[in-house]
Amino acid sequence: MEKEKRKKLKQLADRTLNQLEIQDELKRIAENDPVQGARIRNTISGIIDNVSNDYIESTKGDKFRSKLQSLKDIVLENIELSKDLNNFDTESYINDKKFINDMIFNYEAIDKIYTKEKIRMNDIYKEHKKINTFLKPS
Repeated sequence: MEKEKRKKLKQLADRTLNQLEIQDELKRIAENDPVQGARIRNTISGIIDNVSNDYIESTKGDKFRSKLQSLKDIVLENIELSKDLNNFDTESYINDKKFINDMIFNYEAIDKIYTKEKIRMNDIYKEHKKINTFLKPS
């Protein structure tokens, strides 16, 4: 069992390092050509959203994963609703979505979320719930 965990963590670490290298390369591309960089970011964001949605859908029985899905749904809705509005920090919402995606992958890898991360997730939920009441038409 311990050997399997170590193997899984090593694979996750290898994938993370590979992703960081790819991110650095994409950042260089985005700096050289902002239009192409925006297209790449949107494409990658869509892929990540689909992968994490598929993962959460495949594990509906887990209460924590369904809470993650609810949180992700409200953040995605706020991103969509605030996209064209000047008074809302859509970039911050995108960072919240990235944090949630990280938590999904972390939970998948080691089946554990730390208290600090749960507190941040609760704060994100409270913030986005309030924002959603402003943005969503009654």
